[in-house]
Formats: sequence, C-alpha cells, structure tokens
Amino acid sequence: MSPIEKETKLLLSPEDYMRIREGGRVVECRDQLNIYLHDPLRLREDLGYFRVRFERGRDPVATLKIPVGWKGEMREMLEVERPLSELGPSLFPRPRRWVMVNTDVPEGFMEHFQGLGIKRLRRLGWMRNHRCVIALEALGTVELDRTVLPDGKVHHEVEIENPSEEKHQALVERVRVLAPSASFSKVGKFSRFMAALGLG
Repeated sequence: MSPIEKETKLLLSPEDYMRIREGGRVVECRDQLNIYLHDPLRLREDLGYFRVRFERGRDPVATLKIPVGWKGEMREMLEVERPLSELGPSLFPRPRRWVMVNTDVPEGFMEHFQGLGIKRLRRLGWMRNHRCVIALEALGTVELDRTVLPDGKVHHEVEIENPSEEKHQALVERVRVLAPSASFSKVGKFSRFMAALGLG
C-alpha cells in the first residue's frame, strides 16, 4: 500500500521567505530540476501529476501524486515514489517525449495510471526549485521553496509535512508567527507550472 502524504502549503513574500530561513537552522539546501509528464488531454487537478526530480549528488526519483482530499488546510495525497533507474528505458536516464503507460511504465505506477484512465504520458516541460530544509526550534523541520516558473515568475512558499497532526499544526503556527505574509494555498507547483505554460 502506498503512503498518504499530508502537507500544508503557505505562500510567502520574498522578505518572509528570508525571515523563515534566518529564523531557524538550515539543515540542507539543494537545487531541484522537476520534469513533469501527463496526458495532455487529461490535465485536471483531480488526476494528480507525475514528476521526475533531479538533484545533484542524488539518484533521480520518479513520483506520482494523486489527490485524496483536504482536512482543513492540509492536503492529503497518495504518493508513489521510486528511483528513476528502476522505471526502464522510456524514463531513464531522461524521460522520452512520449511514454505509453501499458508498455513503458512498470507495475506500482501502471495500475494507478490505468485507474485514472491515463494511457499515455507526454513530457510537458521542466521547472527549477531551490529547496532548503529548515529546523524550527524543537518543533521539527519545514521545506522552504523558491521556484522559478516557466514564464520567469518566482514563487516563494513553505511546505509542512509531519505525520503528527499536533506537530504539523505547531509548525504551521510557528511559520505564521515568523512570516506575517504567510497565507494558506490550495494550489500546488504542478498547477502553477501548467498555468505558466498556458495549459491550466
């Protein structure tokens, strides 16, 4: 069974992005290149998205996320994740322009795409993100993102994931104290990516 990711996103001003970075301890920072694939005829928020992520010094990872629902401002998503090297020549070492679900995608991913009625994937494009993991006192860590969209716009946000709902909420409250501009968002990176390309 695949895990359910529980995540809260808050949008930030550039100034508050720096306040959070300076208000905690930087655990690590890394640059990410995210390549998105989807059926171009079925680009809908409720169908989730498929992403291949490259980071220097790490093996590339493929991730499928399918929305499950919302619990207040916290989004729940089914998350299936595997090293890209396990997914076959249509995706490794770089995704091809077109990937056929029935023949090019291994089990573990295939059945989810089939359940969504997706038969083929097209490489839609890529987007860069700079991510810093920030420890906020003894509460836990948050992920601080600076994303450059395909249209050149820069987007700042903080993502909070913690299996303990109590700690999750405590991190949300701490972020809101550090960052007055912080506002809850139900729009994810993939939706912003599609909008920047004129697809959403």
